[in-house]
Amino acid sequence: MKFKLAKSVYTKADKEKKFRKELISIKLKRPVNNLYIVTTPLFEAGIMEIYNYNELLQPYYKKKKVTINILGISSSREHAKELVRDIIEDTYNEYGSADILKYFGLEKAI
Repeated sequence: MKFKLAKSVYTKADKEKKFRKELISIKLKRPVNNLYIVTTPLFEAGIMEIYNYNELLQPYYKKKKVTINILGISSSREHAKELVRDIIEDTYNEYGSADILKYFGLEKAI
């Protein structure tokens, strides 16, 4: 398992310092209380998924050979839902569709 941060991560963090600490913890794969992340789907279903960050540190996910694309970071599930809404709105305004992969530059080359 590998974490990959989007170039422009969406967040509802109140303070820049707290946000930076969370990013460092993610890069080092350290547990963080009350941290939720918005990702691209891990199992090819849906547009985006919300996970408690500590869940992704469990052995099941560590054994997976996947890259987890982090699109958003928040301190509560409710804020994570707001991030999902914001991302979809911005994507729709930019491209006229909900093509999240294109919006974040994650589409696969053909």
